[in-house]
Amino acid sequence: MNFTPAALLDFIHSTLPAGASGTLCVAFSGGLDSTVLLAALKRALAAHPEYRLRAIHIDHGLHADSVRWAGHCAQVARHLDIDYTSQTVTVAAAGEGLEAAARHARYAALRECLQPGDALLTAHHADDQFETLMLALLRGAGLPGLAAMPACREFDPGWHLRPLLGFTRSELENWARAEGLTWIDDPSNDSSHFDRNFLRHQILPLLQTRWPSATHSAVRTARHAGEGMALLDEFASPDLAAASAGPCLKVDSLAALSAARRRNLLRYWSKLRGARAPSTRKLLALEHDMLAAQEDRLPVIEWDGFEVRRFRGLLYGGPVHPGNLHGAVSFEWEWSQPLLLPDRLGSLRAQTGRGAGLVRALLPRTLRVEFRHGGEALRPAGDPHRRDLKKLLQAADILPWWRNRLPLLWVDDRLAAVGDLWTADEFSAGADSESVQVVWQDRPQIRAQPQTSA
Repeated sequence: MNFTPAALLDFIHSTLPAGASGTLCVAFSGGLDSTVLLAALKRALAAHPEYRLRAIHIDHGLHADSVRWAGHCAQVARHLDIDYTSQTVTVAAAGEGLEAAARHARYAALRECLQPGDALLTAHHADDQFETLMLALLRGAGLPGLAAMPACREFDPGWHLRPLLGFTRSELENWARAEGLTWIDDPSNDSSHFDRNFLRHQILPLLQTRWPSATHSAVRTARHAGEGMALLDEFASPDLAAASAGPCLKVDSLAALSAARRRNLLRYWSKLRGARAPSTRKLLALEHDMLAAQEDRLPVIEWDGFEVRRFRGLLYGGPVHPGNLHGAVSFEWEWSQPLLLPDRLGSLRAQTGRGAGLVRALLPRTLRVEFRHGGEALRPAGDPHRRDLKKLLQAADILPWWRNRLPLLWVDDRLAAVGDLWTADEFSAGADSESVQVVWQDRPQIRAQPQTSA
């Protein structure tokens, strides 16, 4: 099968979801594959002004020539008269390996470059799909792994398309040489130290000498596995509806399902919550720790930056909780300006007015913001009794893992407010008093979810 710009355009027309903005953003490394994608799109879209083409280059800073590569990419984009953006990222391989860390940093940067409805296009081709499928087999992956890389998927705030999956690298190279294109050869692609490169250079060529159509067969297998995954998602949807309590899952509903349906639902729910599908080992841990553990325990299971916690018969899923903030963590907040809180906790701002919030006359220009040390107490506005903060948090159904992460506002040694949840009575403004109302913006979901799905 020969590669042509017309075939590429057919893919765009048939695959780009309805509601897309028409902006196509090519992840442009300067290598053969992305150079072919960019040049062919430029030609294919010449008669289609409804599309806008952009090139985005991500510099990982991992190679001595990375600055020169970025310059090459900029030059190619100028030659093709294509909008070009370059971003440099920092790659920190914290236990996941350099390849995975670079991939995560790259996609995070690409996501930031997209506007709502934009399509990110990457130059993965049939050989890449074959390699991905083989790596999944060697890991003992299930259908999600065997489905390998989908041709189109949601990629907030738009979509991610892989329009070259139907073509081999040699087919792309033939077109590039016929067109006189130039590209970058990254020497790291030749190192068999990396698993993917070992397969690419040592194993797959041997398989292809025996089975010449192996690459296209692997692409077809991945497509079949993707269809199987879509069916499993359809089966999981009614199970999710029956087991849901808002964004949470009911433990008793999970326990009532067969093991296969329960694991399928856990994979589906995790995916909807923004996580990669858990491995078999993580699924077994979820079943044991979340379903079989004693009710008074607060188990947590983590993978790939995602975590699942159990509380009062419900499972909560979200980004890994970074731990408690206490001790020396303290901020001086000049409340005339917003205060950005650490670790995805949102921000605080002060809204002046009358009759709601803190008495303005009692506030110094700067408030001290801290997190729980333990032993704090206050008399909430309108309450005749002084209350331990610990008991207030329990009574208000604040989730246990958030209780030490609520911003406490102090005036000298007096607790004036707890975020925007409580105001101390001694600082509470009367109906006619000039006041400062604390607004906690973008705060996380800190309250326990009711057991009902409403």
